[in-house]
Amino acid sequence: MEKIKFLIIMIILFSCNSEKKQILEKNDTKEENFTKNKSSLGINKEKSTKDFTNFIAEGFEIAVVQNKKKIVFGDLNQDGFEDFVAVLVSSNLNIEDNDSEEVRIAIYEGSENDRYIQKALSGNLTSAFIHNENPTLKITSPILSVSHQSMRHDYEVKFRFEKKHNNYMLIGSELNNYGNATHDGAGNTSINFLTKTKIKKLFAYDHEKEKLNDLKPVITKIEEDLISITQINDLNIYKIIGSE
Repeated sequence: MEKIKFLIIMIILFSCNSEKKQILEKNDTKEENFTKNKSSLGINKEKSTKDFTNFIAEGFEIAVVQNKKKIVFGDLNQDGFEDFVAVLVSSNLNIEDNDSEEVRIAIYEGSENDRYIQKALSGNLTSAFIHNENPTLKITSPILSVSHQSMRHDYEVKFRFEKKHNNYMLIGSELNNYGNATHDGAGNTSINFLTKTKIKKLFAYDHEKEKLNDLKPVITKIEEDLISITQINDLNIYKIIGSE
């Protein structure tokens, strides 16, 4: 009888150990699969920061402002690999000197093995950025925002990868005009290039009442087709975003 009890206890213990081993093996498998699935998007930031300069075209460097490179990371084309966007300058690294011959925005798409390919390059934007050495890049996946501020205005332009065009297209813009000392003529022009809608809001100063009046917004439709980042340059950016 004692032998039978002993055998039953041993069988129970063996069964518990076997079940515990299976659970641990399943957990290990889940962890391994999670790591594999995460690896494509989770590119090591430190490694990328060291290696990305290898993919910059000859004659250009990533702009440096206040000892910081103008570069941002994010998955712009939603393929699971991390991309990067940089402000490139020719001649020198520092656009605070305002003497770089060219200033361009470049988009690089990531792929396996930490490789990057230049997908898009804007036109020359030296004059557009010359009054502010610190254009701001921001990626809120999948949208790239580029902001710039001058003494009398600021603007933000937004780009998104459009499969139909196989390019990064301008989908929206915000232009704020500060007007004169009394803010007469100040206002905002907002354009949605997807819906082809432009909304313009202006302020007018009433000198008799010494009051700034908010005029009725003017809503119009635009006829232009979507514009890619490669088409934007010094000569057309302000016209495109509604500065008239």
